[in-house]
Amino acid sequence: MLRRRTPIGQRARRRTRAGAPRALGRPAASVAEWKAIRQHVLARAGWRCQACGVRRRLDVHHVVKRSHGGSDFDLDQLVALCRWCHDQTDAPYERGRLVVTASGDGQFRFDVVKETASGAPAMETTCDGADFRC
Repeated sequence: MLRRRTPIGQRARRRTRAGAPRALGRPAASVAEWKAIRQHVLARAGWRCQACGVRRRLDVHHVVKRSHGGSDFDLDQLVALCRWCHDQTDAPYERGRLVVTASGDGQFRFDVVKETASGAPAMETTCDGADFRC
């Protein structure tokens, strides 16, 4: 018999046996729902990265992270980014971080923020998403 490495609490066990989700809280999209959401977001972006215009290796990025209260179901907070731009959203400020701000109705503003020599962040480049090469 296989044993779990991390024990499940009694309430979580009851919920899973009853067919409910293991944890309570913010709902996440199921695999089928996420596929539909992803298709919608990428189609809205014209199958291009909304920051640089590249057409390959596209991801869907949460403008507000789920751990910070973001949702899978708020389409105005989901943006299509290529893998490189998506990696830049969590890059260190010394290298330059891509900061995405939702303007509403599927429009986004992209800022590259770099840390100055004094340690204070400074805006470097701004792009509103309409111009793919910013």
